[in-house]
Amino acid sequence: MKKIKYILLSLGLGLGSCQEIDSLQKDPGAITNPSADLILTGILANAWDAPWSADHRHNQFMTQNEAYYDGQAYGWTTGSYDVFYTSLRNVARMETVATQAGDVGAHYLTLAKFFKAYFYSRATEMFGDVPMSEAIRGVSEGNFKPKYDSQKDIYVQVLKWLEEANAEMPALIARKPAISGDYLYEGDLVKWRKLINSYRLRVLISLSKRADDTPELNVKQQFAAIVNDPAKYPLITTNADNFRVVYNTVNTYPLWPSNGVVVKNDKRNTLGATFADIARATRDPRLLVVALPADALKGNQDQYQRYGGGKTGDLQSTLLEQAGKGLLSMINFDFWEASAAGVPAVQLGAHEVHFSIAEAINRGWVTGNAADYYAKGITESMKFYNIAQQEIDKFIAANPYPGNTEKGLQKILEQKYMAFFENSGRQAYYNFRRTGIPVFDIGQSNANNNQIPIRWAYPTSEYTTNEANLKASLKTQFNGADTQNSVMWLIR
Repeated sequence: MKKIKYILLSLGLGLGSCQEIDSLQKDPGAITNPSADLILTGILANAWDAPWSADHRHNQFMTQNEAYYDGQAYGWTTGSYDVFYTSLRNVARMETVATQAGDVGAHYLTLAKFFKAYFYSRATEMFGDVPMSEAIRGVSEGNFKPKYDSQKDIYVQVLKWLEEANAEMPALIARKPAISGDYLYEGDLVKWRKLINSYRLRVLISLSKRADDTPELNVKQQFAAIVNDPAKYPLITTNADNFRVVYNTVNTYPLWPSNGVVVKNDKRNTLGATFADIARATRDPRLLVVALPADALKGNQDQYQRYGGGKTGDLQSTLLEQAGKGLLSMINFDFWEASAAGVPAVQLGAHEVHFSIAEAINRGWVTGNAADYYAKGITESMKFYNIAQQEIDKFIAANPYPGNTEKGLQKILEQKYMAFFENSGRQAYYNFRRTGIPVFDIGQSNANNNQIPIRWAYPTSEYTTNEANLKASLKTQFNGADTQNSVMWLIR
């Protein structure tokens, strides 16, 4: 009998302890049912690309010369889905919460369409086919093995979302809703609408190789419709409306590197030759702002010849030797970190919009004066660096648009590349991948058989969690291959 009492007492204490532990494990301050505005803030946190990253070494804007750190060898193989699908799950959660809120949450539903277009397009341009129509249904439908959608179908849907989002904006703007959680545009739906249409132009111009053989996309017609009706499709045309991240002055760490004194004496990260060579040849005043004269070249009478860039294809040991001899220019962080807030990280700027329109005119998609948009693209880019209008006009006069020819297209794309310096993520690389302009440097350091890779292989986790669907897609896309050199439909 005593044993039974002890057993019952022990069980009682055990159950009580379990309940106490369970209650202790619950965080009373945790947000279990976040509102749409809080979810939006989380989505925005994953919706931008930082400057001074490996992406910009692969854009050939800068070089890293110490072997301890990653260089610019283009040695990547697989990529990751994490940012894309984590963000898309949050977008789905925001849609659910906004739907429950009724009309009060309508603007979040419209923004959700933009973000779905944004993250799916970013995923597909990186990998090729990706799950879309059956994705984000694990919890709701128990589907953890979504099929892969073709790149063409993804772009059809992406463009549809962007069209719908723009169409919904006028009514939302008229209601002037209070939008919390938006630290990029501070709830300004007029600016969001401009971004939606400008992003659509980015997507359409990226489809230039499919403009003549994919009627489902109507690439040329869609592009022309947007450009020819600015009232219906307002665009980002000045830097004031740029899609950008403005750093705060409380936490300066995101300004990588945060310690400006160290950076100014740091020769590990130097200017890239692909950018520097074009800048010197065209006497580009942006060069004088973004970088510092190389120590060994400061005596040159021509101020543009005082700048040296490291070749992306050179070995890191060669670059280290050149930097030690003072032949390479360091980044001018007196400009980039001139204040506690630093320089905004532009994700999609007015310069890109103008150059995309100039390219479309050159290709015959739209009627208009490509030279005007070429000049506007240069102007907005240089204004970002506080370059005087007189200097801008002088540069444009010395580097005129040569007409709607192949040479004219090359000039547009070259200047678009220069305007992408340390902004807009991988866009400089993606434009090179699509057009071959400018010519990227390949040399001894290249870890991909002397070629620039053109995609990322699928995450290794997909081979264990969704193998059948992945392999079916690979068979359709690349005859079963999955390498960084496999040519996706977008650029075929």
